Amino acid sequence: MIGFQRLCVITGVVIFGLIVLGGVVRATESGLGCPDWPRCNGSFIPETNKATLIEFSHRLTASVAGLLVLAVFVWAWRSYRRNPAIIFPATLVLILIILQAGLGGIAVLNELPPEIITIHLGLALTILSLVLLLTLTAGSLDRPQPRITASPNFARFALAAAGLTLALMLVGAYVAGAGYGLACNGWPACNGELIPGSGGTSVQVHFLHRFLALLLGAILVALVWVGWRERQIAPLASAAAVLAFGIYLTQALLGAANIWSKLADTASVSHLAVAALLWAVLSLLNIRLHALDGLLPRSTSLADRSRLVEASQ
Repeated sequence: MIGFQRLCVITGVVIFGLIVLGGVVRATESGLGCPDWPRCNGSFIPETNKATLIEFSHRLTASVAGLLVLAVFVWAWRSYRRNPAIIFPATLVLILIILQAGLGGIAVLNELPPEIITIHLGLALTILSLVLLLTLTAGSLDRPQPRITASPNFARFALAAAGLTLALMLVGAYVAGAGYGLACNGWPACNGELIPGSGGTSVQVHFLHRFLALLLGAILVALVWVGWRERQIAPLASAAAVLAFGIYLTQALLGAANIWSKLADTASVSHLAVAALLWAVLSLLNIRLHALDGLLPRSTSLADRSRLVEASQ
């Protein structure tokens, strides 16, 4: 593993931890533990109460993430500026992390509107995916990896699963930010109904989150099924599909635990952490499937892969 790739791995781990820590801030209702920005209660060294320390730790971790992203950009510019597969994502990550910091400040100064919280999470997930992309690209510089061989159907299901995971997480962020977490009392039924026929916006938005989760489950089942049929020619893709489905099942149980425990801190934070893990796995899978890093060999076309799949069946 080359030094640049190590830096990308460390950056990805810190950003993943930052996303989870954001979940801790939300679950413990510490988002206004520092009601001002960029200072915390008028000082750069905050007082020692629980809410303030949790929010300040989130800001401190965000600062570390920002410095790491800056280091990735500088390294990329100094060593790989003629390689667009490195320099473009590195530049975009730096731009997004700056926007993310500003958005965090806007969220605090406006007392955490759910729309801003939702965009904040979306940016964080995008940054994480770009860092994963850089990590795989850097690995290809050291030791080129072949493109994963899988059918077009598998690739489409994988892309759909990633898109639905992103939508599910964004709606979930809005549900949490707007205080709709218990709008559906009970699980799997929502207020005693499988499909709620009444209720206000809170119930409908909460139910949308559950519906997207169900749809994602169906897509992942299809992904596992196609992957199983192609396991001889695409063992890595098949294993990734099974892993993603296992993470999804854990996520579904944690979603139920949120309702059963009345949004206990542990259940709420774990729900976000496992969702972020699912997003990371599906991001890595799609990067390899679609050769998004711009370096992996593209010799195996969709038509060629279709013939390989048909020959294996």
